Amino acid sequence: MKKNIKIITLVISVLLLFSCKEKSNYSKIDTPQTASKSTVHKIVVDEFIGGGTYAYLKVTENNESYWMAIPNIDVKKGGTYYYDGGMMMKDFKSEQLNKVFDEIIFVEGIRLTEEPATTKQNASHNHTNTAEAAVEEVVKIKKAKNGVSINELLSSRKEFVDKEVILRGKVVKVNNGIMKKNWVHIADGTQFEDKKSITVTTQEIIKVGDIVTFKGKVTLEKDFGYGYVYDILLEEGVLIK
Repeated sequence: MKKNIKIITLVISVLLLFSCKEKSNYSKIDTPQTASKSTVHKIVVDEFIGGGTYAYLKVTENNESYWMAIPNIDVKKGGTYYYDGGMMMKDFKSEQLNKVFDEIIFVEGIRLTEEPATTKQNASHNHTNTAEAAVEEVVKIKKAKNGVSINELLSSRKEFVDKEVILRGKVVKVNNGIMKKNWVHIADGTQFEDKKSITVTTQEIIKVGDIVTFKGKVTLEKDFGYGYVYDILLEEGVLIK
């Protein structure tokens, strides 16, 4: 689509970041991991539509125009911005605008400077990073019967790979409707090597602040593409009442 955009493999994501309804044909654009100057996109905003979950921008890059979506912030029409990576979605219907985009790029954010944000290569998605920041207030929660704590799971992860475990904790972040899954980040007050939360994929509807008990399968080094790499994930989580 654009000269500087390489269409690679899978997303989760979309922006395993955005909670949205979509029709799914996904294509990967660059990688948000450790972006170099060659992967930094310089855009000029031609049109801006805000006010909902997302801000929709029609932008120009290298004399080519396209649509993109970012978390809703005020953006100056005619302004020059920069971003790294991104995920292309085809045939995306915006309920907010009642409009179908043939192609639109979702990114985690744009900035005023060319200097890319530094992220650790193969780091977990930004959802995980922001979830970690919300864990500070979580006191230690008693683990479930026959369950494991986050410390036990993380410190002995290889012993649990492809096995079902029971994990109890407090919900610190939720992203619903991404790749037909809900992404629930839970913490129990324990940690291992500064990691304090676990991401659970599920069909359950959960709210931030809930104390929940999940049963799910442990997966390591899960790469959904689009820069969404999880060193550990609890998949197909089911609530235990």
